[in-house]
Order: sequence, then structure tokens, then C-alpha cells
Amino acid sequence: MGTAEFAEVAPSAEPGPATQATDFRFPHWLAVRRTAIALYFVALVVWSAHYGIPVQRELVILWTCGALACASIGRHPWQIVQLVLDWLPIVVVLFAYDFTRGAADSLGIGTHYLPMIDFDKWAFAGETPTEWLQAHLYDPRAVTAWNVGFTLVYTSYFITPFALAGWLWVRDRLAFLRFRRRLVSLALAGLATYIAFPAAPPWLASEMGLLGPVVRTTSTGWEIIGVGTASLFSEGQAAVNLVAAVPSLHAGFTMLVALTIWPRVRRRWLRPLLLLYPLAMGLTLLACGEHYFFDVVLGWLYAAAVMVAWSAWERRRGAPGA
Repeated sequence: MGTAEFAEVAPSAEPGPATQATDFRFPHWLAVRRTAIALYFVALVVWSAHYGIPVQRELVILWTCGALACASIGRHPWQIVQLVLDWLPIVVVLFAYDFTRGAADSLGIGTHYLPMIDFDKWAFAGETPTEWLQAHLYDPRAVTAWNVGFTLVYTSYFITPFALAGWLWVRDRLAFLRFRRRLVSLALAGLATYIAFPAAPPWLASEMGLLGPVVRTTSTGWEIIGVGTASLFSEGQAAVNLVAAVPSLHAGFTMLVALTIWPRVRRRWLRPLLLLYPLAMGLTLLACGEHYFFDVVLGWLYAAAVMVAWSAWERRRGAPGA
């Protein structure tokens, strides 16, 4: 995986909306904004302590945009309008994604169980990595450090892409727009595949007797971390389509985050460390029975394809924010 293929157009030096706009009339807006942001994060901590860490995409986007609105206090009124317009495509596409992917297995296309199993067994000498990892790392009688680590890594998928988008919006709006294109395109590509190729995850295949003992353990760590978050997490898992497993967008989104940050890390020797995040996510998905190795690799390839396609389009347009 060479860096040249995934490198963005050179990062824009143009500051984001929250740093480039001019304060109006009142000379102390900076202090007001800092106070508002501090109070906002206190409110987030209190809310999380009571209801659990927000892990639903809608809540994460809402809290992120709320922080960006606090950072826009005292700016030109157009900045709030710009905030709404910039984030609206993400909200609309993800809402459509969540709303329509539940129908992916109700269009007369049979659910696929065996292709992923066959691939993983071919790649790993006759045994799927999920079966092996659960046999060695999962203890049904106790919550282990592995469970907690896997739960935290898995949950980061619901937060990290939108936190990165918020940071880019503040620092470099052109980079935000590029990232938004890729995020939306990856979600749509995943949705299209779910509809065309409904596929069951390992834990569901195990229930059908097609695999050895495999259980879904992504939420197990919340037994130690927090009950409120466990409730939100379980509600979210119960609401999604159970046969939308190929590709793994958990793997795809985390790879997209790593590839987006890659050219922004000035010390080249540190860049490979970014790949530890999608690798950790891949291991988590396998160990928790959520995805096969086939799903994970395909998610990474989808993210790479989105990066290559949009980077080529932007180079042809000849403008960083094209």
C-alpha cells in the first residue's frame, strides 16, 4: 500500500470556518467561545455519566455539531448556516443508509452464508480466524481485558470519523469537504453491496450450525465500562440489519480515517503507525464474531478505492477543494 496512491491533494492552508471568520462588534468573543465550549463539554460529561457515552451516529453528529456551533459564537451569522449546509449531506446519507439497509434482505435475494466461510478457511488453513480467536480469547464465565479493549475499539467506529470531520471543519474546511465526499461515498458503496449481496456475520452463521461456537461479544466490555452505554449500544445493534456484513464498514471507515490523516502527519516514519487503528479494528471484528476476514479486507479495499477515485477526480479538476 504505497502512500502515493492515497495522498490527497496537498492539504489546504486555508483555515476552517471557526478560525477564519471575523468577530463582530464585541471584543471578547474568544473568551465567550472558550467558556461556552468548556460548559458544553461539562454538559457532555454529565450527560454521558447519566445516559452512557453516546455511541449512536445521530447522537455523535449532534454533539459534534453542537461543539462546532459553540466555536462559532460571535462569528458572522453565515457561519452557522455554513455549518448546517456542510454537515447536512452526511446526516442525510447516513439517515438514508440506516433507514434503507434494513430492507437489504427483504428484496428476494437470498442471504449468503458460505462464500465468506470458504474464503476464510482457504486463507487460514481450514479454520476461520473468528473460531480460533474466540476459542483462545473469549471466556463466557468472565469479562476479561480483551473484552474491554475490543469493546472500546469497536465503539470508536461510531465516534472517530465524525470527530475527525469536526476537527477538519474547524481547521481546514477544504479538507473537510474532501473527507465528506469520501465518507458519504463509502457509506453509499457499502449500502449498495448490502442490497446486492446480503451476507450473514459469523455469529449468525454459528447459530445456523455452519460454524463452531461463535458468539457476538462486542458489547461484553460495557459490563465493566458502563451500564448506560451498554443500553444505548444494545439498542443500536438491535435496530440494524443483521445480514449487512459485506463489506465491513467498521473496517472501511477506520481505514478511511487512517488514510485521511496519513498525508497530514509530517514525520513520515510515524505514518505507518496510523495503520494500527484499522488493524486493531479488524482484529476486534474477527474476535467478536462480527465479521469474517473476507469482510474486513473488502472494507479496506472499498476505502482505498474511494480514496483513489476521489483523489484522481480532484487532480483532474486541478483545485484542492474541487
